[in-house]
Amino acid sequence: MDPRHKNISDLILNKNYKAAELAAKVHVLSFPLDGQGWLLLGEAFMNLGKGLAAEAFFNRALLLDPKAKWMPFMQKELQKVTRGEITKDQQQLLAVPEVTVSAAIIVKNEERSIERCIQSIMDVVDEIIVVDSGSTDQTLSILQKYPQVKVYPYQWNNSFAELRNEALRHVQSDWVLWLDADEWLHEEDRGLIHTAAGLFSKLDMLIPALQPCLVNYVKDGQLLDYSVPRLFPTGRGIYYSGRIHEQIATPEEGIFTSNVLHKPIGIRLHHDGYEPAVKTTKDKTSRNLMLLKLMTEEEPENPGWWYFLGRESMDLEGSKQSLGYFEKAIEYGKTNPHFGRMTEIHMLMGKIHHSQQRLDMAEECYLKALAVHPDYPDAHFQLASLATLKAQKILNTAMNHVQHATNGFHTYRGPVAPDQEIHRWKADALKSDILVQNGHLAEGAQLLHSLKGRAPKSDFIDKKLTFIEQQKAQLGIRPSYN
Repeated sequence: MDPRHKNISDLILNKNYKAAELAAKVHVLSFPLDGQGWLLLGEAFMNLGKGLAAEAFFNRALLLDPKAKWMPFMQKELQKVTRGEITKDQQQLLAVPEVTVSAAIIVKNEERSIERCIQSIMDVVDEIIVVDSGSTDQTLSILQKYPQVKVYPYQWNNSFAELRNEALRHVQSDWVLWLDADEWLHEEDRGLIHTAAGLFSKLDMLIPALQPCLVNYVKDGQLLDYSVPRLFPTGRGIYYSGRIHEQIATPEEGIFTSNVLHKPIGIRLHHDGYEPAVKTTKDKTSRNLMLLKLMTEEEPENPGWWYFLGRESMDLEGSKQSLGYFEKAIEYGKTNPHFGRMTEIHMLMGKIHHSQQRLDMAEECYLKALAVHPDYPDAHFQLASLATLKAQKILNTAMNHVQHATNGFHTYRGPVAPDQEIHRWKADALKSDILVQNGHLAEGAQLLHSLKGRAPKSDFIDKKLTFIEQQKAQLGIRPSYN
């Protein structure tokens, strides 16, 4: 724990809440972008019985640290606290510099979703800029219903970055918020756009590029993604580079920037473009592959385009082709310290090998991902999945061998005498163990019951049966009796 956090935390643990409040106030004034400081200040207020103030500071902490898992607990604790009022002093702590924010959207034939997108940001931003690259459906007619939306036509030249840079050219505000037409701002987060921009507007040495939570609706539910910068200042030189999967860049360093602060932020954008019913109406994959292949020709030593090409081609071109693209990404990524996709590449390669039952190669890839980020949950989970598959194969092999051991007594005629106990009871005892480890408790117990009278000692059989009955009891299965 950071020593500055520990000091405040210790005061709270020692129930010195007023001192904790004062220390936390000093901290958030000095470090207003530190979510942990706001959390500790909220905790101090909560313990002082100031529930409304505590909730406001918890919300500020969650805005700055949206991946934190503490909020449900704090919400539960807040129910025990008097609400109270937020004082002028507390309001002043929460105040942020005033900035203007534009929303920018690039569209083509988005009649299905554009109105939903526009309505979600109406009265939230200071202006809405739309660049249309040749819509032939009702998109433009829908946009005409909103006179405050500024629409600019632009020719499609096989480059999404070009469209975004055209939109940036028309933005008049201090900050820009990017949305796709099939996205919409979460209703509860409407007030957070200007707050987030204001909070980060004081950064001088670094250019803030804030990454909201993209709530992607996919076949099996929702996938949360904080990896895409969507909110950044307009006067700091940021532009877009790349025909597809375009990246923010600076004139000095291109897309591999060292002076840009990429920061997850607690603002939610819903996105339903990944839903199967929506994807089938748009043949995006072929277009994306074509544009990515152009990028690898134009910038062959840029690992990012090889990574995107490998990811995009996994379903269409086959795993062998994708693995080749990923190898290229790794080759060029090793010489680029700012390339941050190595973990994901190793994971994707591992999943390809995994799906093809090349388990040892999959394991090697997942271990490489852990070498980059030792605490990456997905890599640990996939390794656990692999270990489970291997364990199952080992159990299947064990059952196969024990069956051969039983059958061998009918066929074996070698000079070395076999252990007759295997035939009498040992094979069935081992089969029972394998069945139980596979979850076949009833079959394992049945075998054990049949061994009574055949095994030289029955106490170990009784222990195994007791264990099985205990497991069945925990599952709510009625006990079985011989």
